[in-house]
Parts: sequence; C-alpha cells; structure tokens
Amino acid sequence: KPVDREWETTAGAMNRYDAYALEAALRLRSAGRVSRIDAVSVGAGAADAVLRRAIGMGADHGAHIQRAPQAFPSPFTIGGLIASYAQERAYDLILCGVMSEDLMQGQVGPVVAGLTQRPCLTAVHTLGHSTRAGRLRCAREVEGGRQEILEIELPALVSIQSGLYPPRYPALSKLLRANHYPLEVIPAGSQVAIAERQRACML
Repeated sequence: KPVDREWETTAGAMNRYDAYALEAALRLRSAGRVSRIDAVSVGAGAADAVLRRAIGMGADHGAHIQRAPQAFPSPFTIGGLIASYAQERAYDLILCGVMSEDLMQGQVGPVVAGLTQRPCLTAVHTLGHSTRAGRLRCAREVEGGRQEILEIELPALVSIQSGLYPPRYPALSKLLRANHYPLEVIPAGSQVAIAERQRACML
C-alpha cells in the first residue's frame, strides 16, 4: 500500500523536516518496503511548487488540499484535512516532518495519528527492517544522547527529524516530468465539514 506524505510550506519552499521524511520514504521504496509514495499538501497556491519538487525527488503522486490563506493555521484544521484524505486511502504508513520550520510546531503528525486511530512515533531519525511481519523498526535520540530503538505496528504514523536521510537533489528529467504532472486538487471547503467533525471528536 502507499506511503503518504504531509507537507507544509514556507513561501513556496519545502519544509526541511518534510524533505527528510520524503527521503526516508524513497529509501523504503528502494528497499522494496513500499510500492507508492503520495505527497500531500494543505495550503494555498504555493503548495503546488512543493508538490512538484516532491515529484521531482521521486514521489509518485501529488495531492493539493486547498485552504484559504491564513497567517497562523491551526494544526487541528490541517491535521483534520489530512486525516480525512488519508482515511479514504488506507495508507499503511504516513510519514511527516517532526515540525514546521515557520511556526516550529510539531502537532500536525500526532493530530493525524489520533484522528486516523493509528500508533504514532515522533522525532525518529532512522527507519529499519523488523523481523516481525507488519512492523517497522525506528530509532530516535533521547535525553543524554542515548539511542532508543522501538518497533511500531503498521498501519502507523512516524514523524521524521534530521538524521541519516539527507534529501536528494531532484534529477532534471524528473523535474521536467513534475512540471507537467496533473496534480490532484481538492477544492477548499470540500473536506472542511469532515475535518471539523473529526476535530470535535478528538477534542
């Protein structure tokens, strides 16, 4: 089943932590652990550029959930929209950046996990193979510089921090393909009611 990516934008640039998460997804696909990577962004028009860069890096599909411009969007609103999209597609694994670079908040990932009722691990820097079927091995740094090795049962959500996944540069051929790729566009308001109901249930 696919891997889904949640994107946040800062003036049309890809969030650095989301780029780490995309690189982690690409490596999982290279290892034969996933078959498809979907990049998903909630935002205004600048999100298109981020999605096309994601496709240029190797994502298979880009989906833009439109939202009216807002200076400080609520992570519950963003998370609700992504959760609504993800629930219709039954992803095995959702990867997201550990936080946004603009507002420095790391709530969207856990909100999506809560609304889709799946386990969640945050601030992971390495993903690996588990000897047990249906699980993913994750490593993260904890207090004192120690490493914590955990296994999470799929379907799950994992937020990625900087670590062993330096993002690759898009190949020119893939960037040219990305510029003509027909992005999936979900109009503003089409999922707002669902997202708000999910948010109310969570609160």
